[in-house]
Amino acid sequence: MQNAAPDLIPLLIVSFLPGILWVWFFYRKDKDRPEPISLVMKAFVYGAISVFPAALIETPFRPFIAGRVPNIGRLFVVTVLVIGLVEEMAKFIAVRLAVYDHAEFNEVVDGIIYAVAAGLGFAAVENLFYSARFGITVGLFRAFITDLAHASFSGIVGYHLGLAKFHKGNTTPIVGKGLAIAVGLHGLYDFLIIAGFLPPAFGIVMVFATYFYLDNKIAESKRISSALNPLEPTIQTTTEEDSPGLPDTDYPK
Repeated sequence: MQNAAPDLIPLLIVSFLPGILWVWFFYRKDKDRPEPISLVMKAFVYGAISVFPAALIETPFRPFIAGRVPNIGRLFVVTVLVIGLVEEMAKFIAVRLAVYDHAEFNEVVDGIIYAVAAGLGFAAVENLFYSARFGITVGLFRAFITDLAHASFSGIVGYHLGLAKFHKGNTTPIVGKGLAIAVGLHGLYDFLIIAGFLPPAFGIVMVFATYFYLDNKIAESKRISSALNPLEPTIQTTTEEDSPGLPDTDYPK
């Protein structure tokens, strides 16, 4: 019992500190109109909490993916329709409950930032469990690759959630598309890793490919936000030659 606290501290650091650093990494991508840190961390906490109901649902299916040579067909179904679906739905619900109806969720890109935070909260707690069971080394690997995977999968859902937030009409197909993409990628990633069809390096390549896809969506969502809510013009001293065609009332004197 005396060693419990010293052992727990490095586990918490390895599990949560990288997740918070990843949150900051993505948060900086929305520098023009940053979200309140308190709401971003609220999404992180809700995502962390969502691990527990997800784990409860997944537990009965764990024996189907255990063993040295699991049944491939069953493994594919479980990784996609159980693990992928349950975990992406859990993170989606976390964002929906934490921030979706808040006034600060006022741009498409906000959906990505909040969803990424929820995904990283989920990953932090999951990493804590894995680190406690398999050791710090596993936790360090997951802090880099698995954190980015969860952030990227969740971010894809968040992009579509952001589109849905400002869509006038039926939003189910929009959100459903985002979830379908994230569930498919998440399930495929887990399937390939667990089945051992491909070397672990391929999983890393897949994670980075998903991240670059998300990064493209971040840029696209910022363009949408700029078109819908252009930034206020910067107050500066100009001359007619410096700003041809602009009426004097556009810039305060």
